Amino acid sequence: MAYRKNGVSKDALNTVVGIGSVLEGQFEVREGIRVDGTLKGTLMSSGMLVVGTSGLVEADIIRVKEAHIAGRVKGNVEAEFRVKLESSAEVIGDIRAQVLVIEEGAVFKGICDAGDGGGMPLLGKTQVDGKVVEVPKAVGS
Repeated sequence: MAYRKNGVSKDALNTVVGIGSVLEGQFEVREGIRVDGTLKGTLMSSGMLVVGTSGLVEADIIRVKEAHIAGRVKGNVEAEFRVKLESSAEVIGDIRAQVLVIEEGAVFKGICDAGDGGGMPLLGKTQVDGKVVEVPKAVGS
């Protein structure tokens, strides 16, 4: 499988919501989906979700194999493997994934459940004075 510079497979995306497009409803995508416009409702995909810098996803449920977010997401994201927030990303909602990557400058307001349980679980990350800060879970909770 060939990969582009951003790590996204060229063959993985078969659905595109273009700039200026607005889609509302329940979406089940067999492969991956790229959102450069607006998608509202619920989204389930056996592939990757890519939210471009102009993209907005407002969803009650977002369940995907992997997510690469450079735009805005309002809703909870559940990924089987990895979620990556680019520096331009803004996520308002909880994230559950095996791997969570947050670039400097990204905004994440929610609760994080990442990893395989080997390290200290995090409640989330927040932005304080322009810096992303980890908020550890209290011992015994």
